Formats: sequence, structure tokens, C-alpha cells
Amino acid sequence: MRKLSRRPDQGPPLIFTMVWLIYLVFPLVSLFKQPLPELIEGLVVIAVFIVLYICGYLYERTRLFAVLGLIFITLLFCLKLDASGIYLAFYPTPIIGLLKSRRQTIIGYAALIALFAFDLVHWQVYLDQDQLVQLLPAMFVMLVMPIGFKLGKRSKELRQKLNLANEEIARLSKNEERQRISRDLHDTLGHTLSLITLKSELAEKLITKHPERATQEVKDIQATSRAALKQVRELVSGMNAVTIRLEVDHAKQILAAAGILLEQRGDLDSPIPSPLIDNILGMCLRESVTNVVKHSRAGLCRVELQREAGSLLLTIEDNGVGLLKKNGEGEQALSTCNGMKGMRDRLKLIEGVLAIEPVSSGQGTRLVFTVPVVEKAGKGDKS
Repeated sequence: MRKLSRRPDQGPPLIFTMVWLIYLVFPLVSLFKQPLPELIEGLVVIAVFIVLYICGYLYERTRLFAVLGLIFITLLFCLKLDASGIYLAFYPTPIIGLLKSRRQTIIGYAALIALFAFDLVHWQVYLDQDQLVQLLPAMFVMLVMPIGFKLGKRSKELRQKLNLANEEIARLSKNEERQRISRDLHDTLGHTLSLITLKSELAEKLITKHPERATQEVKDIQATSRAALKQVRELVSGMNAVTIRLEVDHAKQILAAAGILLEQRGDLDSPIPSPLIDNILGMCLRESVTNVVKHSRAGLCRVELQREAGSLLLTIEDNGVGLLKKNGEGEQALSTCNGMKGMRDRLKLIEGVLAIEPVSSGQGTRLVFTVPVVEKAGKGDKS
């Protein structure tokens, strides 16, 4: 079954192409009306026809020979039976659309058109209006089918190139962001932390012999640490462009492009108490939506933000194949994946947790991000 369901280098899965062989029952019915010697010859020809049809999908090198062989056998059936034998040409026409070079495509089309012309002239179909009305639309469809396959193949190649380009852009963006953060940390904090280390060592040496100078050094350390804290806040503020609200808008565009409906629930528009929490949950939302697009094969994605006593709950749910089911492993093993591990590492900074669970309906995956929140007292409250 795996061999039948596997996808060839081009075209649909083999099991899908073999379904159409059921229509060979019509020429078989005509063959069984023939004498025994002709019946045996016909069955052998049908067997060769099936082999050529399957090889035409599986092997690129022999694809043109398979097309010509199928057209030749169709010609034999047209000669032996009647003009309706031309319907067997439905089998080689999709394979013509899979031919690699323009020269091979032209040869395949030429052979197909020659077959149509021979059938029309040999059986004088042009004199039979009813038969002409039956055959001409079928011939037109057969001529158009290779063009449709060519366009589908071209579209698939363009999508693959676009996906590769987007992945490369994302990789380069991540590397650039890492380098920027590394530079900022080195430039803003490296010198400051080195200064704090030197002054603390100096204060340790002076604390017994020159306590006044040691006290002054400690005061300098305090001032330097405050400056370092300010620098960290400035650095983090440059990363605060990622928020839940912005990521929901971004997710709507990404999911729509992938044909996935976004359903928003809860209190997504209200402000988050902490910019850091907003930033980290926004980044987790971005990673989760990316996983839905890449792996879930879902048609619907729900994003919900709930506020409970002392905590925030961000839930991302899809109705796809199910992350746990697809990976064939439990949550504990799944947590070692890079994406999940990255989200858990971010949540540790704000003491948050991530729970991965299947949807109750059995279809899809639910990610629940729980973050503790300390609400500030209002101005009218008394301490």
C-alpha cells in the first residue's frame, strides 16, 4: 500500500492514477465478444497498456516512450473496434503534461493530434453528426489536459521556490537579529559589567584600610548598576515591537494565505499589564501560528486570551491532523522539538508554562500558555 500511495517525482500519487484504470472495462467488454485468439491478443495488449500507463507516471526517462506506446495501442483499438476507441487516449494525455522538455511535449502532442485525425477520417466521423458531437468535446478536453498539468507543475515549482526563499529570508533575519542582540549586549553591557567587577574587587580591598574610599566605590557600583539596568530596558524596548495584538493581525494574513480561517476569542484587544509578557506571548503566538501553517493541515485556527485570577491564558487551537498524533509521540518527547523548547525557554523568563494537549474532538492540537500576572493596586487603594 505504501508503494501505491507514494507520490512519483511528478504528478499525483500512483494509487490515484490507478483508479482510472477501471474504465478499461469498456474495451474489455468489447474484447470478450471476439473469438478466443483475438481475445487473448487483446488481453495481452491491455496488460501492456497498463504497464506503459504506470511507467509513464513513475519513470521520467521512459515517459515519452510510454506516451507513444499508449497512443499506438489506442490506434490499434480504433482500428479493431470503432471510433469510440479514441477514448483510451485519455490515459496518455495527462502524461504528456508531465514531459520534461518542450521537444518531447511537441512530439507527444503531434502523435495525439495525428491519432485524432486518423480516427475522424478512417471512420468518417464527420459524416455522423451524433458521433461527431460525442467525440469532438472529448478530443478538446484531451488536448487541454496536458496544458493544465503543465500549469499545475509550474505553479508547484513556483510555490516551492517561494517557500525556499521565505525560509532563507527567515533564517537570515534570525541570524541578523542574533548578531544585533549580541552586538548590543557587548556594546551596552560589556563595559558596564566589567566596570562593576573591577570596582567591587577594589572595594573589597579597601574596606578594611580605607573604608571611606570603599564606601565611595560601593556608591559608584550602585550608580553603574542603575545605568546598566537602564541600558537593559532600552535594549528590551527595541524588541518590544512584537505584541499579541500585532501578532494576531500578522497571523490573520499568514493563515489567510494558507487557506486557514482565524477565529479570535477572548480579550485580545485589551492591554497586557507587562510589556515583557506581551512581547514573549506575542513571540510564542508567532511560533505557534507558523507551526499550524507548516504542519497541521488545518482549516481553522482559534486564538483566545483569557484573564483569570493572577494569570493570563493564551490558547492556540487548530482542527488539523494533530501534532501529537502526527509525531507519534507524547508531550514529553515532543517538548524536545526546537520550536517547543524555544517557547518554553522564553516562558521561563516570566515563570510561564506551556501545555500541549489534543482537542477533545480528536482532530487538532491545543497549546495553552499560562503566565502569572501581578495586578498593580489602583490609586484609590490604601496600602
